[in-house]
Amino acid sequence: MSEAMREEILSQPAALRSLLARADEITASMARIAGDAKRIWAVGHGDSYFAPLAAADAFRRWTTAPYAPLLAQEMAAYPPPGLDKHALVIALSMSGGTNRSIAAAQAAHARGARVLAITNTPGSPLTRAADEVILLQIAEPAAFLAGTVTYTASVLALMMVAVVLTGLGAVRVSGPGAARLHDAAPAMVDLARTVDALEVTLAHEPTIRTSVPGHAHAPIWYFLGMGCQEATARYAAAKMVEVADIVGIAHETEEFFHEHHWVVRGEHPVVLIAHDAPSRQRAEAGAAYLRELEIPVWLVGGTPVESVQHLPIGSVEPWASSLVAAVPLQWLAYWTSRARGLDPDRRSHLRDSPRCIVSRKYR
Repeated sequence: MSEAMREEILSQPAALRSLLARADEITASMARIAGDAKRIWAVGHGDSYFAPLAAADAFRRWTTAPYAPLLAQEMAAYPPPGLDKHALVIALSMSGGTNRSIAAAQAAHARGARVLAITNTPGSPLTRAADEVILLQIAEPAAFLAGTVTYTASVLALMMVAVVLTGLGAVRVSGPGAARLHDAAPAMVDLARTVDALEVTLAHEPTIRTSVPGHAHAPIWYFLGMGCQEATARYAAAKMVEVADIVGIAHETEEFFHEHHWVVRGEHPVVLIAHDAPSRQRAEAGAAYLRELEIPVWLVGGTPVESVQHLPIGSVEPWASSLVAAVPLQWLAYWTSRARGLDPDRRSHLRDSPRCIVSRKYR
């Protein structure tokens, strides 16, 4: 059995550092396309939608232009007000061939908006529909792998775009009466430190590998996050489906306790993600509550809670934390798949499924 997905997970620090080294290139692209953009949308589907959600805190932290992640289908079908010559649309698709993302880029162009494509495929249809392109340049070791490094690279590319906009004059006022200088360098240093933290987080693999077998045949896993980590929860739920053939359900942390918590059972593990003071407080209280009900709980980030499997993510800036939190959840999906006797590289439970064959006819 190959280990292509594992190799790709382990490749992330090097790939992300290579992307950070291209900051000047990305700055030049943004200088050509950003202009006087007054509104920013980021569109995609699947991982390419979760990434804009994960980067939302970076845009709120570093830019004054309103930023909204949006499903590409929604932009194509229902173009939002303000989609005009003062708008910048960032369209993501790793293949560059996702029909809905191409349609969203075309809808944006038709209304005068500028389009930036983030993709891993040069010369793809999406690149031809865009005014500027950021190529991630990720060498994937095998076809049909679940997105790992392409996801974190997409998140990082979006965060770099947000930071670069600071240097181009889209300045966020920070604190009463204090204005940030037009200098992206300190934030780029923060991103470099975040990649260092991500590399440390890779070391959770043995802990996850030995802890997973007891939950490998759970019919449902829940993933809970607040703020930018709601995106990480959605990403984790998708990987559990794609790689381990298990139902993954994502929730905003508080909303879970108003909905699915009423039907969660002792065979349904719950993963809570914490990255800042509010999410730590809610996650730690939620973990204690769930453990009292004998629900198995994993905590990504935050501080240890008794009888809870804890996976720390290090000390990183909250706006960049979604980059790190994804890694333990990649390991979780990978080793759950292995424990269930599946092949996370070939993913035959998807590839050989009638749903896979039929779905391609209707995309």
